[in-house]
Amino acid sequence: MPNTSKLDKIQTNQLQIDVGGYSSAGAKAANQDAFAVKINSGAELQLKGHIAVLADGVSSANCAARASQMSVCHFIEEYMATPQSWSVKKSTARVIASLNNWLYSRQRLSTGDNQPEQWFSTFSALVLKANRCYLFHIGDCQIAKYNADGYQVLSNQHATSTGVLNRALGAAKHIEVDYSYTDIEPSDIFILCSDGVYNFVSSKAIINILQGSDNLELASQKITQQAIDNGSQDNVTCLLLQINQVPKADFNQQLFNRQQQVIPPSLEPGVLLDHYQILDILQQTARSHVYLARDQQQQKLVVIKVPSVNFSDDRNYLQAFIKEGWIGARIDHPALMKIYPQAAQSQFLYHSCEYIEGQTLTQWMRDNPQPTLSSVRNIVQQLISALRVLQRLDVVHCDVKPDNFIIDNQGRIKLIDFGSCSIGAFDQDITPELPLGTLCYSAPEVLSGAKNTHQSDLFSLAIIVYQMLCSNMPYREIADTNSIPSSFSQWHYRPLRSHRTDLPNAIDRVLSEALAADPINRYSHYSELISGLQNLSELNSSTLIRRPLLERDPIKFWRGLSGILAALLIGVLLLG
Repeated sequence: MPNTSKLDKIQTNQLQIDVGGYSSAGAKAANQDAFAVKINSGAELQLKGHIAVLADGVSSANCAARASQMSVCHFIEEYMATPQSWSVKKSTARVIASLNNWLYSRQRLSTGDNQPEQWFSTFSALVLKANRCYLFHIGDCQIAKYNADGYQVLSNQHATSTGVLNRALGAAKHIEVDYSYTDIEPSDIFILCSDGVYNFVSSKAIINILQGSDNLELASQKITQQAIDNGSQDNVTCLLLQINQVPKADFNQQLFNRQQQVIPPSLEPGVLLDHYQILDILQQTARSHVYLARDQQQQKLVVIKVPSVNFSDDRNYLQAFIKEGWIGARIDHPALMKIYPQAAQSQFLYHSCEYIEGQTLTQWMRDNPQPTLSSVRNIVQQLISALRVLQRLDVVHCDVKPDNFIIDNQGRIKLIDFGSCSIGAFDQDITPELPLGTLCYSAPEVLSGAKNTHQSDLFSLAIIVYQMLCSNMPYREIADTNSIPSSFSQWHYRPLRSHRTDLPNAIDRVLSEALAADPINRYSHYSELISGLQNLSELNSSTLIRRPLLERDPIKFWRGLSGILAALLIGVLLLG
């Protein structure tokens, strides 16, 4: 890492920052500190943000300098390579774990004097995205923020009272990372310092230097020089990032740049929309119009989905529609419907989707009111396959229901709707006042205001399983928001075998677990549901560990307890 980095003034359409940093060996013979900054623009800025990393090689390690340099370079490169849909937290956690494993594995190698290689380094990183700063910290460097509220230290020291480091990259097979985030405002300054700096320069002195300088690079040099003047015997590094402009909290240019396009009017067969010839009207609802069309360029059938003009002024609806196209265009998997990229020059807002000849799962259930357990298992495996694709991309579907799956003529199932999806990468999406999903398929915690998760999608999937097997719902109908139960204890599971006595007894044990109102008592993974359905014959009373009656049926528990207490009281009175 060079001793200095020139001041970079970054101009973007959204997040504008200034950066300045300085690093020196100080009183030591070699500099084992390293820092790097990655400034992004356009789509990369919107999806990945700006990145700043500081690493301080552990001086007692024989490969300290190489470890710190490897850490900053590898982190930025690998973070940028993670899927665009992943959240900052998920992307960073995966990259740090991979980096730590690589550094730790180097201990199997030997240096020239037959000593094991020791690639140990502290690690502190910031990701500036939209209106937040995400912090990731391991070791004894320091992250601080300075603004009108004063000087705020945002990181903890992972060291003993005597200064011995107790957490570092490469030192253990598994690493614990401090994660947090803070909102950012214009004029905020973030300060990343090695321990050779902040142990010798007070926060007051740093503030004085920042207030007396309009050049961050010069300010970082003054801060490190003051550490040396004050007796620091360590490497000295200071990295400064100043926020000049913050984008609007709920706006993402990459996702919503199609909002300037025009919603097409109702289309009739024979009409051309760009290079698509409308052949038939498949569906018209208050929310959208769906057409069968022929792609005149590719000479293939497609489905055209157009938002309703009724929602032309509904920002939330249009954002969800555009987000659906963003997801569908980036996922290529046989279990999910493909949405083709739209020509950049088109003035119209619509989706061109893969044409799938078949029927919805809702229609299949009408045609098969009493399906075999094996046919339902096959369908469930395919449904889970589709949902797992989203899970790997850090996407929660949020509206799992039969209408959103199509079974083609070969019996293959595709997920066809992504309009309600929550994408990890878009942390600043607007949170609606009501659940995005369909009420009767939504998980209890979502209906109570909690965020959708993959466990919520699992609950919705379990409702579909129940419905496929008996054409009924496991809980009483929720017609509107006024009929939502106020607590988990008010959700009462209806045994499936009351509708179909030909099914194994254990079916209700599996489904009641998957449909537990309280997420604490519910399956956490799709594999648990499919495993339970595949092994019903093995789930007998001697092998199944059941939840306490208080958790499964609190009303029955308290009634039973009251009866016992009443009987005891009567017995005492009679004996008296």
